Amino acid sequence: MKYEIPKLLKEHETLIKGTFRYSNEISFKREETKPWDSKLGGCPYLRDSKDYPTDPVGKPMLFLAQINLANLENIDELPEKGLLQFFVANDDLFGLDDPILVRYIEDYEENEECLVKKQPYENEEYNMNLPFSHSGKMYFKSREMPMSSSLDLFREIFMNKLSEVEYEKLSDDCYSSESRIGGYPYFVQNDYIGFDDSDFLLLQLDIDEECGIMFGDSGNCVFSIPKEALKNRDFSKIVYDWQCC
Repeated sequence: MKYEIPKLLKEHETLIKGTFRYSNEISFKREETKPWDSKLGGCPYLRDSKDYPTDPVGKPMLFLAQINLANLENIDELPEKGLLQFFVANDDLFGLDDPILVRYIEDYEENEECLVKKQPYENEEYNMNLPFSHSGKMYFKSREMPMSSSLDLFREIFMNKLSEVEYEKLSDDCYSSESRIGGYPYFVQNDYIGFDDSDFLLLQLDIDEECGIMFGDSGNCVFSIPKEALKNRDFSKIVYDWQCC
């Protein structure tokens, strides 16, 4: 749903609308998935188990999510087709201080007989380190959203142009939690990565009851990439962060 400018803020409508971005909001269902589906956890699209990524010491990484780009709408920055896979280091900090991997698979086949069907490294330790209790299928809904009030950029743009009452109202309205691709991230504590106009929100995973998503104590995670790097399909430039209360 598009953000409707309230009467209190009508005077600043042009300024606020100037920050609008399209976001694909994610909902989750505990459903079986095909290898090429958009999904949380489970088994990524793999032709062979040996293609599963490992960290520098050879330990299998945690598979967080896979996005089938054909499922998305109104996101011009992303390729129209292909799969994006998100992996982090397999540890109790959800890979916060270690290298991450976002893998782009431009061409994939929809023939399950040729693909790996079961997560090859799933065991008790692996499951214990995941930031969710159940894997599931992703569903998307496109909407236009204003800038997140948790960004440093939000304060730079609005603080000196709005009255205290107006600023508080806009800040409350622009609480951009929930899982999404595109749009703006929500930072539980601070905008340590300095997300701005030149950045793109590749993925945000937020608290979800259906699949039990939670990073730490009521936290979420953000994958951000410079738009220029995304345009060049350079997924080595991604910044990953998760924060909790």
